[in-house]
Amino acid sequence: MKKILVPIDGSAGSDKAVRLAITLVHEGDTEIILLNVQSNYNTPNVKRFFSQEQIQAFQKEQSKEIFDRTLQITQEHPITVRTTLRLGDPGKEICDEAKESSVDFIVMGYRGLGTVKRAILGSVATQVLHETTCPVMIVP
Repeated sequence: MKKILVPIDGSAGSDKAVRLAITLVHEGDTEIILLNVQSNYNTPNVKRFFSQEQIQAFQKEQSKEIFDRTLQITQEHPITVRTTLRLGDPGKEICDEAKESSVDFIVMGYRGLGTVKRAILGSVATQVLHETTCPVMIVP
């Protein structure tokens, strides 16, 4: 494996996924891509109260907090890590990043919304499993 994509959202599940991905790295020949997907907040109500600059600043701040926290986990290991921020639907953006970066493997946490919420909202993990062409490991 040369590239492992790890979507992160600051949850305990994504932290577990990062730790597992680190164990899959072999002698520095593998790059781990940490992907954070922020909502684009492209709704009329949000735009009515916040400027585009305020929205972008908020997205960058949220992403920076998540990256900083996760990078503390990776700093203990001699691995190559790249961070990427994308805006939009998490499932779609994960699949798009996997394709565009030609990743070999995706390791992601599973948040466990529960039966009712998952039925209504869908599961990001399920969407990625169905839409990506590379192997996916879901970490509970």
